[in-house]
Amino acid sequence: MLRLRSGTPGDATCIAALSTQVFLDTYAPDGVRPDLAREALSQYSPEQFESRLSDANRSFIVAEVGEGLRGFAELDTRPSPPPVIASPGQGFELVRLYIQPAAQRTGLGRRLLGESELLCERAGAGSLWLQAWAENARALEFYRALGYMDVGASTYTFENRSYENRVLVKQLAAARC
Repeated sequence: MLRLRSGTPGDATCIAALSTQVFLDTYAPDGVRPDLAREALSQYSPEQFESRLSDANRSFIVAEVGEGLRGFAELDTRPSPPPVIASPGQGFELVRLYIQPAAQRTGLGRRLLGESELLCERAGAGSLWLQAWAENARALEFYRALGYMDVGASTYTFENRSYENRVLVKQLAAARC
């Protein structure tokens, strides 16, 4: 049975492993290049996640089935504007929504995103924004189907390679009250 709960520093190792799996599944379908391997191992280390899980300005919602982690959402709960010129105002950032490949297209992402939006609304955030890789058509379609508006582009760069991201924003019920 699926269980959603708040993430704790004790989840760091499983979140790191799942993140590496999803990152490589998304960005390295043609094989793992050295730059992608270094990025995954540095950004998705257990130590990186332990630090973020201990940060008072971060919230994690984890999804488990039995003892196994199937997905998680990571939110930055400091109000900030999206990184685009015509920003629609401040909100919270959905840093990542990662679902284990075998659990994708099962409704788990929708549930985690819904819980993320509720968390933001309860905290008084007027919007939730995120950045998704421009070539990740499934992710872009998913967010747009759930009411997220594309407000512009941003760039993610590592090791002299740049990747275009789309910036998506959803106005939350807290903003409509």
